[in-house]
Amino acid sequence: MHALLELAKKRTVLFDGAMGTMLMAAGLKAGESPELWNIEKRSLVVDIHRKYFEVGSDVVHTNTFGGNAIKLADRGLSEKMEIINVLAAELAKEACPAGKFVAGDIGPTGKLIKPLGDLVLEEAEEAFLGQAQALVKGGADLISIETMFSLEEALAALRAAKRLGQVMVIAGLTFNRTKKGFFTMMGEGVNQAVSAFTEAGADVIATNCSLGSRDMIDLTKELRGATQKPILVQPNAGKPVTQKGVTSYQQAPAEFAQDGKEIKSFGADMIGGCCGTTPEFTRALAQMLGNLP
Repeated sequence: MHALLELAKKRTVLFDGAMGTMLMAAGLKAGESPELWNIEKRSLVVDIHRKYFEVGSDVVHTNTFGGNAIKLADRGLSEKMEIINVLAAELAKEACPAGKFVAGDIGPTGKLIKPLGDLVLEEAEEAFLGQAQALVKGGADLISIETMFSLEEALAALRAAKRLGQVMVIAGLTFNRTKKGFFTMMGEGVNQAVSAFTEAGADVIATNCSLGSRDMIDLTKELRGATQKPILVQPNAGKPVTQKGVTSYQQAPAEFAQDGKEIKSFGADMIGGCCGTTPEFTRALAQMLGNLP
């Protein structure tokens, strides 16, 4: 069994918070590729990872959310896919203390799969395979598939990661709350997603983004009711507020941490943060959960 899964049997595993939020605070401009900073601003990326580890994170995600070749092609960076992902894993490992872990981050392509869009499913899977190979080559301890709004695309990424062999894979989707329950943007429900991920060999079932910590409490209940596998839950820092075209998150770390305690009580084995969260949120969550660094 993977060491991270062993740890999850002993206590709640704490993941990091947002990378994008930290990069924007450091000067990343709208429209810039965050992944390019793995090449151009290496020490800054290492420092962000280190900050998360210092406040109690057991796992950090690599700065590769948009690091697949299809997504990178939108900014003319597809030929840099391997170096971006290898470097990202190496930078996170540089900051990683003994006994901690680096998750190779795989996000969506940003395209719709045929027939709804132009993306061929097999091409998506090959793009995810290339990214996963580069992340593992750079030293990632596991693969984390996150912020997927399509079960079909998430499964393509999961199949790709599983093709690498004995690599631990977290498979996650982003759900929205509706009057009828929690569903992805493509209309897939919790039970459908969990069943598909389990059949495809996911080691951990996850959800992140879109929802704040209050809504994630109820989503955690549904996830736990649908599976006995380990669950990773990563809420946003409350609901986004947009003023004069600028989006921000207003939730306080203490409130987020209190909700995190409830998320744990309803069955989450692993907890982290998504949009708007920072090391202060991770620190508050670590203290609330008793995971003091």
